[in-house]
Amino acid sequence: MTDTSFPYGIDRPVIYGEYPYYRALPEHWDGNLAALADAGIDVVTCYVPWRFHETPNGYDFTGTTGPQRDLRRLLRLIGEHGLRAVLKPGPFVHGEVQLGGLPDRVSPSIDPVHPPVLDAAGEPVTSQGLALPSTFGSGYREQVRHWLRAVDQQVLTPNLAPHGPIVAVQLGNEGIYSDANHPASAHDFSPPAVRAFADRLGDGDPALADAARIAPRRWPSTWRLAWARHAGTVLREQYEELAAELSPAVRAVAMVNLPLPNLDTPGSTASWLLRTAQVDRLGLHEGYTSWVGNATRSRSAFASHWFGVRARRSSNVEDNWGFTWTDESFARPTTALFHALLALGLGSRTCSVYTACGTAYWGPEIDLDPAGLRSEGLDPVDYGPPYCPGAPLHEDGRTGPNLWALHTLRDLLRRPDTPHGGRFGADVALLVPKVLAEAAAWNETDGPAGTILRGAVDVAFTLMTDHQYRVDVITEQTAGLSQPTDLWLVPLGAQGPDDELLALLRRHRADGGTVIVLAERARPGWPEIGDVLVPMTVAHETLPRLLPAPRYAHPGSDPGVVFVHEDSAGTPVGIFAFNVTDRAVTVRRTVRGQSVSVELPRAGAAYLCAVGDTFEVVTETSEVDLPPFPPTSAAIALSVLSEETQWTWPS
Repeated sequence: MTDTSFPYGIDRPVIYGEYPYYRALPEHWDGNLAALADAGIDVVTCYVPWRFHETPNGYDFTGTTGPQRDLRRLLRLIGEHGLRAVLKPGPFVHGEVQLGGLPDRVSPSIDPVHPPVLDAAGEPVTSQGLALPSTFGSGYREQVRHWLRAVDQQVLTPNLAPHGPIVAVQLGNEGIYSDANHPASAHDFSPPAVRAFADRLGDGDPALADAARIAPRRWPSTWRLAWARHAGTVLREQYEELAAELSPAVRAVAMVNLPLPNLDTPGSTASWLLRTAQVDRLGLHEGYTSWVGNATRSRSAFASHWFGVRARRSSNVEDNWGFTWTDESFARPTTALFHALLALGLGSRTCSVYTACGTAYWGPEIDLDPAGLRSEGLDPVDYGPPYCPGAPLHEDGRTGPNLWALHTLRDLLRRPDTPHGGRFGADVALLVPKVLAEAAAWNETDGPAGTILRGAVDVAFTLMTDHQYRVDVITEQTAGLSQPTDLWLVPLGAQGPDDELLALLRRHRADGGTVIVLAERARPGWPEIGDVLVPMTVAHETLPRLLPAPRYAHPGSDPGVVFVHEDSAGTPVGIFAFNVTDRAVTVRRTVRGQSVSVELPRAGAAYLCAVGDTFEVVTETSEVDLPPFPPTSAAIALSVLSEETQWTWPS
């Protein structure tokens, strides 16, 4: 179901399952892992919180100070159950752990020797009320090096596949502080960060040397533009510094997880494009996390998935399978399966179940500070046990409705005649230029460039939902993956194309491609840029009449989004259909000369694959009456503890 090979030697899409061992009783680990394997999990993923494994006498990964810290035992059990492992040592992991897993002592609120991360207004960026340390502070960076070297030497290298279960190691978390999709005005403006910016770019523009002496809110537009460009270099170098602390063998399997852009936040999409642009140069594996809302209920969330996954050609490493803080429907199996099918339809090589096992036992090192949560407008009750109330499995042996979704996903991916390896086919590609992203990245409210970018994304998404087009998303980096005859939609702001973009568009047209420019208004010299210019104000009405008919169009279809996977010869092999309306629909397409239809309830999704000369529904998210699930493992059932069980937290 993707256009690239699958990871870890598995010949189909892989299912990750998050297991927060530091929130589960050690005597439950064995039974929980057996249940995960039985439910269809291929790879167990775990954050490794720095603050949890740090003790007064050093780092504990063997359970010397408490059995819950025995990470080596956990890895042995993972291997014994035929599972693989991905460990995520941060250093900042988030994971609803106090200070994102960092020891309190590195917070500038505790130790002022560490400079804090500041936003453009000069306010500290906090986690549970404690300031986060700037990665430009030398003292904090040395502490990070010490932590990563210890994890590498004591845990990662000794347990690396093929001699152990570890197949990948994740660095950072959605950037460094879950910030890779934040607007440029929300990046690190601490004094050492701004000095590094001024020193790096001051030689090319001497005026930038003054940046360190002027409040960022007062920077002229040229400095803001330079800062937005600089953001990608900063993130790449931060990842490089983390990777440098790993042994060569571990570095070879290192990966990063990037968030999807938030289309509703001004500046997020543009800044995300720039911050992630240089990740390809790292030589690290890449995945995406999808905490941008519920795609079954929000058009914007669905569009964020489509835009982000296709723009980076990435695979899913973290998806919500049961956190109900803001939306109780994440505990429904139809929601979980919808998102899994969406990931596969967009070309992901993997699906993630976060978390696969709800847990309920953790101590003060992990627990979020209630006062800190309240200071950020959060309710501590939402963060109490269990962790992930809607998870498919629970450490005490109970199972939840989402187990049906996990079994359905498992059976789909392991079905012998499910075609894997098709590529995402498209009628049109939306090319988002770097110059447009640079102009829109800083804005806290949409300016002209942000309005053009937001409008272009909305027009492209409407072509999919209402007009049956299959639309891909490309950047200047991924444009070479498009076919020579592809039709490109290219939004441009007042600044126009730079020389690099202009050369790319000319090559595309020379190769037989078509370029349609989307702009605020007609502009002089546009025939040098594209074949047609469409003002954004009329794009919704004009483009459906202007574009060639979609390849698989059907005159009788209701609105809906359809992704068609094709083999190397362009033959359709799989169809993913999604209902993004507020009513039941019948989605139809003409494939191989025949009408293919599927009825979808509200928030419904389906996967169809070829059976003879037609396509049949293999998996769908129809509502089902779920019987109570029995415990999935006798080992779990026997290990359930009563409320009177005494438990001593690791000290």
